[in-house]
Amino acid sequence: MPTDNDRKLVHTRQITCRAFRLKNGFLEIETTVTDEKGQEVPFRSRPPVLVGEFMHRMSLTLTIDDDYVIRDVKARTLKAPWPMCGGTDEAYRGLIGLRIGAGFSQKVREILGGVQGCTHVTELVTQAANTYMQASWPDRISRQIAIDPDPRNWPGNRTPAFVNQCHAWRQDGDTMLHEYPELIPPKKQT
Repeated sequence: MPTDNDRKLVHTRQITCRAFRLKNGFLEIETTVTDEKGQEVPFRSRPPVLVGEFMHRMSLTLTIDDDYVIRDVKARTLKAPWPMCGGTDEAYRGLIGLRIGAGFSQKVREILGGVQGCTHVTELVTQAANTYMQASWPDRISRQIAIDPDPRNWPGNRTPAFVNQCHAWRQDGDTMLHEYPELIPPKKQT
């Protein structure tokens, strides 16, 4: 493993995601990305970005209801290498009405892919959706358990939708055995 004497920091990207509960019960997901340069970045048509300066500082805020639907969007380009970079900020309002779930990433690409959006702000959409899922998890599970402690009797299929979507939540794994044994299918008799 290299030591600090063997390497030099040339770039720091930070993505921060924070979730806030609004008075109306919706969640507001605030995401930011910054790219700080650890080395000078030369350009042909403009002054360089100097060491310690930001190449990018952008934010995306999504307001999402309890049914996974985006209700409001605000994108802001605070720092970018080109004046036209913030020209796509309003395009992110096209996400209003989308539901986070199956096909979400494809719909985001259709609305904001290519020159219709900004690569860096569009990356924040996925981060915001993931943050929403994490922030809303305790409320969703509490509501379901209040209906019935047995997940087989929960209405809809959204809450146990995580089953088999991750190594830890595989249907035949220890996590399921301890957390949701009711959802493990019976072993076939041989």
